[in-house]
Amino acid sequence: MSLNALKKGQRIKAGASEFLMLKRLPDSRWQLENSATGEWCTSTEDDLLDRFARSEMSFIAAAEACGTSGGLAAKLTRDLAAYPPGLVALGRKREQYLKEIDRQQPIPMTRTTLEPLIRLVSERINDGKPPGWLTVWRDYRKWLAAGRDVRAIILRYADRGKSVARTIPDVKLVTDRVIDELYMTTERKRVPEVHLEIVRRLSEANQLRPEGDRLPIPSQRTTYREIGRRSPYEIMVARYGKRRAEMEFRVSATGPETTRALQRVSMDHTPSDIIVVDDNSMLPLGRPTVTSALDEHTRSPMGFYTGFEPPSCLSVMRCLKHAILPKTYVPRDFPSVKNRWECYGVPELVVVDNPPEFHSSHFERACLQIGADIQYAKVLVPWYKGKLERFQGTMNHDLMHGNPGTTFSNILERDDYDPGRHAVVMLSTFREMLHKWIIDVYLQTPHRGIKDTPAHRWHSDMIGLPPPLPPSAGELDVVLGMIVQRVVFHYGIELEGLRYNSPELGELRRRLGTGAKVELTFDPGDLGHINVIDPLDGAYVHVPALDQAYAKGLSFWQNKVIRRYAQRQLSARTDIVALAQAKAEIRTLVERDFNRKSTRSRKRHARFMEDHAAASVSEVASTEPVGNDTPDLSETQPRASDGTDGRQQPPAETSPARSPVTRRNAFTDDEILPVFEADLDLPHMAVAGVTAAKNTSGMEKNQ
Repeated sequence: MSLNALKKGQRIKAGASEFLMLKRLPDSRWQLENSATGEWCTSTEDDLLDRFARSEMSFIAAAEACGTSGGLAAKLTRDLAAYPPGLVALGRKREQYLKEIDRQQPIPMTRTTLEPLIRLVSERINDGKPPGWLTVWRDYRKWLAAGRDVRAIILRYADRGKSVARTIPDVKLVTDRVIDELYMTTERKRVPEVHLEIVRRLSEANQLRPEGDRLPIPSQRTTYREIGRRSPYEIMVARYGKRRAEMEFRVSATGPETTRALQRVSMDHTPSDIIVVDDNSMLPLGRPTVTSALDEHTRSPMGFYTGFEPPSCLSVMRCLKHAILPKTYVPRDFPSVKNRWECYGVPELVVVDNPPEFHSSHFERACLQIGADIQYAKVLVPWYKGKLERFQGTMNHDLMHGNPGTTFSNILERDDYDPGRHAVVMLSTFREMLHKWIIDVYLQTPHRGIKDTPAHRWHSDMIGLPPPLPPSAGELDVVLGMIVQRVVFHYGIELEGLRYNSPELGELRRRLGTGAKVELTFDPGDLGHINVIDPLDGAYVHVPALDQAYAKGLSFWQNKVIRRYAQRQLSARTDIVALAQAKAEIRTLVERDFNRKSTRSRKRHARFMEDHAAASVSEVASTEPVGNDTPDLSETQPRASDGTDGRQQPPAETSPARSPVTRRNAFTDDEILPVFEADLDLPHMAVAGVTAAKNTSGMEKNQ
């Protein structure tokens, strides 16, 4: 860099103005002249030095001020790191000659005085090829003009070459046109194809030109060079689209700033990179889906949910519930875990993606009731939740890759490895592995982003302000349930073919009158009870199912399958006795088919065979989010995969077949039925009675 000083003739820049230092006045003051207006002003030396220290004033080198030719001013803006090391070393040697001349000043700059000095310096630095005295004289002038900046004497070998393009303008015109038409398109033509088209067009053009004026044919390497001169960003926009280019060349920032725990919690789904097996039969079940919640300030996992169903509103609700409630079940259910999982509480803001389950009214209403705001990430912008994406990637890599049964995150990494054949991780072991990795490994490992362990950061943040909790865990179950509307009859409420009644519900009907429609919530993983909202005081009424032996622990999806089976196999009867009989028969069929079906089929079979009663008890007592496999729920027309509307049909002897009726706040299950239903020739269309079943039997056989 150039060396400057507060001296006469020095130019300085203060703000947008330039000044010339005219002379030093008494009392350490300087007289300055504005270069643009010619006005004079004075300033103390201390004030000038203070402005320089605060980067409010800078010196202007003589070469820059005079605008000298030869590129000297441009060289002073180029850093030494931009030059080859050999040129920098040569410049360092040349500077030794200039410093020796500067120390001998004043001396005449002649051959007689400079040559002895050059020989003296060359012997001292062991320079076998010392420069001539004229070279040293020219370098000394440039060196002084640049404020003794070594960059002024660096040789410009890098600027060698022709200053004009080598390609003939007519050839370049054809080349650019072909590149725009073929290469810069979404079809992504290869360079050899582009080069062949250039050759073809130039050959056609040469047929119309005289012999001595024909255009030369460029090589393929020339085509590569012409493409290389274009902006990589523009090339990616033309070939892959603007979104891909913006993603590739984006400028990453720090992201949203957080100051406390629970200020920002992100949620998302990810398929686990491991195939688990059934605990009893040791047959592969498939890849469980993990829905996880992460506190972005402390990097602490708040909760998770694992299951074999596709991402749904149920998995979101279960994950949110697990994140809010204390994890007191861990020492009891997983004795091998050594540390505590202290993360719990209601988040202030929940950040989610844009799939339907996060836009459902059930999720939005649940967050509103617990006091949490929702923020939706931008579409196709995964780095908006980069902290959670990184956590899920670390979980898959550290916990699952390297274990038997891993599917790897990329199919190219598998080679000849068969994850289904090598899968030995049981479902119960997988859940224990997940707890142990989160609590004993991830929470206790120093995180580079926070420069602390997530467990210690969480504990430090929660010392002064305990995490907020809902009034009771039971109320949280109600808030996080699915919401529908039903009419209260003398026999109670019908929901998916099941009846619910209690003295409290009867009292509510007496106060509301006959035909009153009420709003209720229920857990799709356990149809053993519902919670009816009293519209008069807003309180919930706990109403159990009349047949607890059948409904307790039964999932919404299981009940749908059982009802279909009962309608087809048991003369279309759907009373509770027929449903109980169908439930027993289906479990026998599932266990029979489980051992001989594909992994994809076993995944649905395992979803049916899971013990929802035990899962429900475990969740109430210990908040363990076990894999209760239930259907994807939404607020659309209640159509099952067989075409029925999902409501209880009256017995065949008392109700004729009729069309499904549209109803609000009902549910759909777009997933196909278990494979065993195909063996039983179950229909995939509406079956409302015996007559309808007989009329469609021929069509079913054709299917």
